[in-house]
Amino acid sequence: MSYQASPSIALPADLQNLAGEILDVDSHEMMPAQVWVKECGTICEPLVEEWMSNGEDVTVNPNHSNCPGYQFDDAPIEVNSIWRRKGSLAPGAVDMPRRDAVMDIMGVKRQLCFPTGVGMWGAFLVMNELDMTMLPTIKKNRMSYGKDLIKAYNNWAMKSAGQSDRVRFVLPALGDTVAELTASARELIDNGIRAVWLPSCLLPGGKSPAHYDLDQFWKMMSDNDIAVCLHVGPDQAYRSTEWGNAPVFEGFMISNEFRADPWTLGANYITTQNFLSTMVVGGVFERHPTLRFGVIETGAYWLGPLCNNMDMWYANSGSFGNKESFRLPRKPSDYVKRNVRVSCFDFEPVDKYVTQYGLEDVICFATDYPHVEGGKDPVGAWYKLLKPLGREVVEKFFVSNAKWLLPD
Repeated sequence: MSYQASPSIALPADLQNLAGEILDVDSHEMMPAQVWVKECGTICEPLVEEWMSNGEDVTVNPNHSNCPGYQFDDAPIEVNSIWRRKGSLAPGAVDMPRRDAVMDIMGVKRQLCFPTGVGMWGAFLVMNELDMTMLPTIKKNRMSYGKDLIKAYNNWAMKSAGQSDRVRFVLPALGDTVAELTASARELIDNGIRAVWLPSCLLPGGKSPAHYDLDQFWKMMSDNDIAVCLHVGPDQAYRSTEWGNAPVFEGFMISNEFRADPWTLGANYITTQNFLSTMVVGGVFERHPTLRFGVIETGAYWLGPLCNNMDMWYANSGSFGNKESFRLPRKPSDYVKRNVRVSCFDFEPVDKYVTQYGLEDVICFATDYPHVEGGKDPVGAWYKLLKPLGREVVEKFFVSNAKWLLPD
């Protein structure tokens, strides 16, 4: 792809007219371990020790949290390198006001920003308390410590949220009961947060996502235009089994969020698919038609088949229940297309998701910046596939669809 139309914006020539309008549904802050205590408090000290002592750093893995000699966020913001600089040393990885300048170069208007470091690893501990292969030096009270890390991270993010309206933090909302979950989300909303992250491997508030007891929570999200998101990462408690423990799955890239071995990539959507399908066929989007829901960084390769399977169930559901059984008034896929937005990996055949499954109103652009998984030319890769489908499809993918998760 050519980037010569504008010397200041890293977009293909054909997309220069979208500069400043593109919306990004997945980015991350990426503070290195060297500043966790300074930014989030002494509660982070055991987590810092874990990352400082595991024998790796950014010279081995750009996604690693250990950056020896780190001083501050000062990497140059340049058109020719903006898609290639990754990790905590990328510009705007730590200093959120600098992220505005990064987005200017990318042609991005606004982005969702998920945790890395303290917030993400707190969530990992909460959802994988018994998996001692994860953060093995933290041995006691792992779940409660994870919750403390999330609280410390959320406090940092709520204070930082006002630095830029263009960077919208997506923060974990947790609770063992519906009341606790609602209070957790209410605090985030009252402090300016406009998107929340729910772990897809845990029952929200201890209830099925489709339970009527959660309607008060979904209503609060809908009434306040809050984007509710699932995100890849700690939602893989099923991996604590021995199914993936085989030599053939070793040696593949391990990012901060997930392994890139074929077994993991073939299954990392399972908890997300379960959560989403429960909401759809359980009538949550029928009862809350303006609920904004995002599924981020699990790919979209599973979504078309899921829609087909749910629609097949719907077409035959009259044979499965009695006259008192709940029945949706619309096909399940209709709710997905109306209420749900899903990000894609840059290696996915997104054109086929449009031509085979009609997902042109669902799939969205995402940089995953500054994580390595975002790729070195995400715009060019996707545009090459979508261009033959017409300008309307291109603009939906890069701009229009994501407005549902990033409303003005």
